[in-house]
Amino acid sequence: MHRRMLVVVDDRVVTQSAIRQAIELARAIRADIHFFYVLPNPVVVGFDILPVADLSHVVSQNEATAHARNMLDAARELAELAGIQSFCAVGSGTDGAHSVSVAAENKHCDLIVVGTEGKNAMLRILNGSIVPKLISVASVPVLVCRDTGSSGGFGRRASVSIRARQRRQELQERRRKEVND
Repeated sequence: MHRRMLVVVDDRVVTQSAIRQAIELARAIRADIHFFYVLPNPVVVGFDILPVADLSHVVSQNEATAHARNMLDAARELAELAGIQSFCAVGSGTDGAHSVSVAAENKHCDLIVVGTEGKNAMLRILNGSIVPKLISVASVPVLVCRDTGSSGGFGRRASVSIRARQRRQELQERRRKEVND
């Protein structure tokens, strides 16, 4: 059975649906979730690059990392509201599919969850989807989610039952004890 799931987080709308579906699955099978954001590795082509270019690269990389952390924190909050143990990590690389696959192996995940847009393969290629390559390079099963169009109830703050609060406190204690890989 799946005990650890790696969920790919990015800016696409379909990713929010994939996060909700992963949380529902994790709740049903009592699994932990590792949210993972892949930072693109910028390829700089040039012959003589001024030192100012290096500084702007560092600034843009810091901004991208901060944005990634914000998205991961939002996903973690949704998981915690549902009573799911979750962890967050940021990776980088020129090949997003390979980065996700390696992260899943390093975190000992049993399943990778990723979102995809539509049925049109050409549109996925143009949008830079990692799904086709991820399916071929991943050593664990890949669950590909489409946008369901519903919030599934996670988007609004509802009153939390006593059991859910207890579960969240237990999860926070476990997080403090376990070192984030």
